[in-house]
Amino acid sequence: MSALLSIFSALWHQDLLALQQADLSLLYLCLGLLIFVESAFIPAAALPCDSVMILCGSLAALGILNLYMVIGVLVLAGWLGSIAAFYQGYHLKESRIVSVWLEKVSDKQWQTTDRLIQKYGLLAMFFARFIPVVRSLLPMVMGLRNTILPTRFLLTSPSSALIWILCLIFSGYGISLLPEHLSKIVNQLLMLAPLATLFIALSSIALGGWIRRRANHKHKIAKIKRVKE
Repeated sequence: MSALLSIFSALWHQDLLALQQADLSLLYLCLGLLIFVESAFIPAAALPCDSVMILCGSLAALGILNLYMVIGVLVLAGWLGSIAAFYQGYHLKESRIVSVWLEKVSDKQWQTTDRLIQKYGLLAMFFARFIPVVRSLLPMVMGLRNTILPTRFLLTSPSSALIWILCLIFSGYGISLLPEHLSKIVNQLLMLAPLATLFIALSSIALGGWIRRRANHKHKIAKIKRVKE
């Protein structure tokens, strides 16, 4: 147990020296658990999964981790985490624990989730992966409201997990190839990636809503003119 805790601590603080000396099997296990828990449970949204996956890319570039192995482990963990979140909404909607978790979600995050589902449907899974809290909330809401068949969710979830993980891991892989002064700057910018994605998603949703309202307004005006004529 102490070995696992030390690895989690090293991941949290991004201690490369400690990770180089860690047992590889335990390191893969800790990475998988981290991604699974953060993808499955809303209270775990504070875990630094995006930055950890960028770190995994750097570790793979340094030869500490096997690139294909870490991608496989993280995709599987992300997929299983989404299934667990979907199951919580689909089967445990009456559970007091799940209800308490949902009560802790802010109105803004609920609105983001609802808009993603309304605008993109199943494709919302791909956007939600890059938004903390929403990536575990969205599959739970899909299960809660029965907006999608479980089989379709099971087939789409691994694809969204793969895209999310590949983007972040290869970002980290590329960073490690840059000069040190540049890699630090790029790494800090990538830490803001979830916020940038959230801004883009919200902007596109707001723009889409404005266009629809404008189209509806024009349609109503045209209809009134036809009635008067």
